[in-house]
Amino acid sequence: MRTKTLLLSAAALAAGLLASQAQSNVYSANVVGYASVLLPGAGKYALVANPFDDGNGNYVTNVLNGLLPKQSQALIWNGTGYDIVTKVGTPANFPAGTTNQVPPGVGFFVKNGSLAAGSPDLTNVFVGSIVVPNGGKTTNNLPTGFTLTGSPIPYSGFLAHNATSNGDTNMDFGGVLAKQSQILTWDPVGQSYNIATKVGSALLWNADAQAGPGAGFFIKSASASPTNVIETLNLQ
Repeated sequence: MRTKTLLLSAAALAAGLLASQAQSNVYSANVVGYASVLLPGAGKYALVANPFDDGNGNYVTNVLNGLLPKQSQALIWNGTGYDIVTKVGTPANFPAGTTNQVPPGVGFFVKNGSLAAGSPDLTNVFVGSIVVPNGGKTTNNLPTGFTLTGSPIPYSGFLAHNATSNGDTNMDFGGVLAKQSQILTWDPVGQSYNIATKVGSALLWNADAQAGPGAGFFIKSASASPTNVIETLNLQ
């Protein structure tokens, strides 16, 4: 199955605006764009990934929406646990520092710090440049064990397909993984994971795993050594 890119045609590119084929809240002009991602309210968590280079270091304080209230948190996976960055002070802000960087393709949790029950959901807008030129490639490194990641190109599609061994052409994170590997996507409604596992002698996925631009997801690689997923930017 062909992945739906979030970019339209070369003709639209020449006109200066590319609109999403998959959803209306993602646009790109040339290789610069933005993506809107929902952040649930009242202390809930969203699993996100920065799909663009903001040109300013990709620090949490720049990448996350200024509308997030005080005591909101970014939880950045360090390989064994989370480095937690909390929005504090007056006016409230996330602290700066190299450990607070989330480059394109890095997944992380965001906790909405609102204390009011029933507080509204917020929308975070990721803004910046796509990290590869049209026709270019980027390599996603997947070590053995858990990696919290995302697509560094704002694609939407299936990471893995139920009853097949791989995923969509431009989002095929599942094809390179060994038996018993898993892809864990976040259910923003149930606040839990949807888990797809590669099983059987035919190495087929037992469930779909899907992600859109700005979505983070866990990869649990059962491969004996690190593997790579290559993504290419294809503007049609």
